[in-house]
Amino acid sequence: MRTFIFALALLAGISGCATVVPLPQWSMSPEASETEYGQYLQGGSATLSGQAFLTQQNGGVVKAAGRTVTLDPATSIGNEWWGKAGKFWVHRALTPPSPGFLKARRTTTADADGKFRFQDLPAGKYYVRTEVTWEIGGYNPTQGGLVGQVVEVKESQNREVILNAYPQ
Repeated sequence: MRTFIFALALLAGISGCATVVPLPQWSMSPEASETEYGQYLQGGSATLSGQAFLTQQNGGVVKAAGRTVTLDPATSIGNEWWGKAGKFWVHRALTPPSPGFLKARRTTTADADGKFRFQDLPAGKYYVRTEVTWEIGGYNPTQGGLVGQVVEVKESQNREVILNAYPQ
């Protein structure tokens, strides 16, 4: 009986350590929200370029080399996605159930120095993000996470950003 109680207490202690993060519940996207993507599905004359990296506690720099960089319009649906999934590591692969969101998303791959570039953008606000991680072994082997921010580009503008902080 003591063994059973000990095992039950141990199981309760272990399960108390695990945090379950619920999946986001998306608002129903009315047709009006989908129409916001119209301007982002056209070509433009703006360019957004930058570099993504994180600095480790010991001063080492880890770049987003070879990582996918996403650029998503900051529409009402995009804003909801950012607040519920886009800036959180655990939900990094989730997208809202919106055809416009998926059509308007742009991606590129960061080069060996973590540099990236998006060309022919229409003017507007965007969420740009990628991941920067490294392995250290042990109990929590993956370190780092997402880096990103909201950026506004204007027509014919060449905008540069540095992604070196966790999204807010």
